[in-house]
Amino acid sequence: MNFFKRILGNRTILKKFVKYPEEPLDLSTTDGGGFYAASLGETLNSRYTIVRKLGWGQNSTVWLARDLQGNLPTYKAVKILSAYATEVQGHQANELSFLQCINDRSESSSIPGRKHVTRLLDTFEITDFHGTHLCLVFNAMGSLSKTFRSNLPVPLVKLVARQLLLALDFLHIECQTIHTDIKPDNLLVTLTIDQDIEELPTSHSKTKGILSQPIIPFASGDMIDTDLFNVQLTDFGTAAGFDGYHSDLIQPSALRAPEVIIGCQWDASADIWNTGCLIFELLTGAWLFDPQGSREWTSEEYHLGHMPIVTGDQFDLTYISKGKHFEQYFKPDGTLRLHVQGVLDLEAAVRTYEVLDDTEIPMFISFIHGMLRLKPSDRATAAELAQHEWLNLK
Repeated sequence: MNFFKRILGNRTILKKFVKYPEEPLDLSTTDGGGFYAASLGETLNSRYTIVRKLGWGQNSTVWLARDLQGNLPTYKAVKILSAYATEVQGHQANELSFLQCINDRSESSSIPGRKHVTRLLDTFEITDFHGTHLCLVFNAMGSLSKTFRSNLPVPLVKLVARQLLLALDFLHIECQTIHTDIKPDNLLVTLTIDQDIEELPTSHSKTKGILSQPIIPFASGDMIDTDLFNVQLTDFGTAAGFDGYHSDLIQPSALRAPEVIIGCQWDASADIWNTGCLIFELLTGAWLFDPQGSREWTSEEYHLGHMPIVTGDQFDLTYISKGKHFEQYFKPDGTLRLHVQGVLDLEAAVRTYEVLDDTEIPMFISFIHGMLRLKPSDRATAAELAQHEWLNLK
């Protein structure tokens, strides 16, 4: 089973395990599961005592743990990979290798973005009846997406956008790494030294599972000290190097770049498209694209059909004709097989949400257009975008 397809494309495998509210604890390793059934109060590697569940994904769970090493208690986030995800490390996935590369490059690099990428603190393995589980230890951080349930304040959008672009500049230039999964859940906020972390003990059982309780770093109405506010890009479970294996399927479907859908070769510019869609979402609280299928068309056709209208750009026939799925979505002359109507362009969509002053909208559109070009080579780099005038507008 392809590791990336299981993450991004195949959700049906979980349906028969609905008795678990979150990760399917009885999904076998051979079926792409093998989750570790952690318990509150359990101590891992004789050092990390689990006190709270922070979250879970298709290949892991993340736990808040009290670090027993040292004189003063500190908290860490321990990511426990499923037995399946551990098995494919070094083959279909290389999360540990990418994290080690990030650590190494951070020590020698002067690129500011190194401060906005998560750092691996420790690693170890544990075993259960599913097999071996790789465990990755990070600083405990707060959830940005759970703090703001809808859109972020405009000044905070600019701050997050700049820090995310700096992180991508570091990844792309220093680490030769493509993240491939940029979404709100993978943007975490570092905690200041005086922030209390609640352990939040809850009832639980190994047969029914434990519900996630992410750390909320501040109330949505709090005044935020922008000098201390620091976002970090996390989760390199589906990251890819510039060279080597590239899966056919990457990115959350609504944030997926056109070249991925068409089946062209993709590179670091796919992260840039992904980021443009995400920034629109952070600003408005809504997806820029909402792929929907029907009896007459697929969600991919629907998605592609909206792209030229929303972006104001056109597909390049020479480029898209190289895609594996070109004939499925396009006629020989490069026109789309599915024509959609009643779609707002980017400027009209932004105006609909009334989140920016009229004088600021053209500058924002210029900023987003640098990311949402249909031909990957036409997109701006992360370093160029981080210097855009919209991010500096007070």
